[in-house]
Amino acid sequence: MSVLSVREGYRLWAPTYSNETAISHLEAQLAAALTPPLQGLRLLDAGCGTGRRLLGAGAASAVGIDLSPEMLDAGIGRNGEAGARVMVGDVRDLPLPDRAFDVVWCRLVIGHLPDCAPVYAELARVADVGARVLVTDFHPTAHAAGHRRSFRTGEAVHEIEHYVHDIDRQLSAARAAGLELIEVREAEIGPEVRDFYRQAGRLSLYEEHVGLPVVLALAFRRGPDRCAC
Repeated sequence: MSVLSVREGYRLWAPTYSNETAISHLEAQLAAALTPPLQGLRLLDAGCGTGRRLLGAGAASAVGIDLSPEMLDAGIGRNGEAGARVMVGDVRDLPLPDRAFDVVWCRLVIGHLPDCAPVYAELARVADVGARVLVTDFHPTAHAAGHRRSFRTGEAVHEIEHYVHDIDRQLSAARAAGLELIEVREAEIGPEVRDFYRQAGRLSLYEEHVGLPVVLALAFRRGPDRCAC
């Protein structure tokens, strides 16, 4: 299995990325549980992929940023759709003003970067005081068990570069950025994703994976700015 850079991996994955997987299904459940009602709020999806999560979110305004132009073009397009606006950008250097959002998502992105601290600093910068910041990641336990961020093109299986950031490291980076922890949750392989394994003809693997935590979710509140005096 080849290991691809983030840029090359998502360029190749873009045409089929919209096909849901067990991981994306479980992650979406966690995000829904940890995101407040979006009506009237300003939403940012940092590392939005195709932008599909922005559609129908119900926010007053929705912006998506992604490093891959191919992912954006495979989804809602860089002209946006239904009130959502997307653009190419790096989550470590967001092309957005300070305090611009009430809810900030960074979902299944942070593990693709070697250092999580710059990401947390940027998420906190663009979040307004009191904003909810939600970060999800491929669970470190799943990685330790041998699972990898991978996708298939035809008969080939590709792995995308991934860096393990344990919970303590992420919480430390979040605190340094001015984010206050609200809740930690995780999602395990269980009956709700058994059908994904069945459709892939891999029910024997499902029995091996049951109970394995595969998605980690961290919800934060953006605290007040620190006094510079």
